[in-house]
Amino acid sequence: IKLSAGLARINVLEVGFELELLTNEKLYADRVIVTTGGNPQLSGYDWLADLGHSINSPVPSLFTFNVPNSPFHELMGVAVQNAKIRIAGSKLESSGPLLFTHWGLSGPAILKASAWGARELADRNYEFTVLVNFADFPSNETARIELSKYRTDIQYRNKLVKSHAVSNLPSRLWTKLVSMSDIADTMRWVDLPAKNLNRLAEYLTNCAFEVKGKTTFKEEFVACGGILLSEIDEKSMQSKKHKGLFFAGEVLDIDGITGGYNFQSAWTTGYLAGRSDEL
Repeated sequence: IKLSAGLARINVLEVGFELELLTNEKLYADRVIVTTGGNPQLSGYDWLADLGHSINSPVPSLFTFNVPNSPFHELMGVAVQNAKIRIAGSKLESSGPLLFTHWGLSGPAILKASAWGARELADRNYEFTVLVNFADFPSNETARIELSKYRTDIQYRNKLVKSHAVSNLPSRLWTKLVSMSDIADTMRWVDLPAKNLNRLAEYLTNCAFEVKGKTTFKEEFVACGGILLSEIDEKSMQSKKHKGLFFAGEVLDIDGITGGYNFQSAWTTGYLAGRSDEL
């Protein structure tokens, strides 16, 4: 075990490998397993590219969305349990818990979308519109129909709109959406004008957020990119280019969604490499 030993280069020998340390010391090994994790810069993989391996350029994955002009900053800490989000002008969409933060949007729904769209969102320089459906209504039209029922339902028609949150939404979020729809605090369902109801339905099912950036690399969980999987034997994690050289963990071009999948891939690939018959 050699601690604090920075590696400068791996040289492939006729038999085994020569490891050049940053201290100019040289170590020799029959087999090498690389588990150095991901790197936010492509240059961080140069020492592996020197071995002839192809590198998929790294970009951030599993990041939160910055919405500097969000009218919801006051709702920091409020969570919606089953939101549905989609990126405008894209096929990217996801669902799950959504969390309002002081900088914008977070939570599993956001993190999953950032993973699925890591490269696409990087290409957009992290400037795009995300559309959020907070409610159980599948569409704007469904929301209008369901909200209209409250205007005639004998149980709700004389109640205040702001006092009855639909779809089990957090009361603070519902109150905010009602206010944004220009519905007065004293407005009853029975008196709710169609234009305000339509506006409320739109905010419930298609609320737009203008994203301007993401969290910094230091706050992200993983990076998308690394050693191409096509150059690795998936059963042993051995390099197809150099017998005796193995890779495991995030140094590989693997990034999963939130929920422990990246931990699992690290443990699994590490197990396969460590227990390989090739060792």
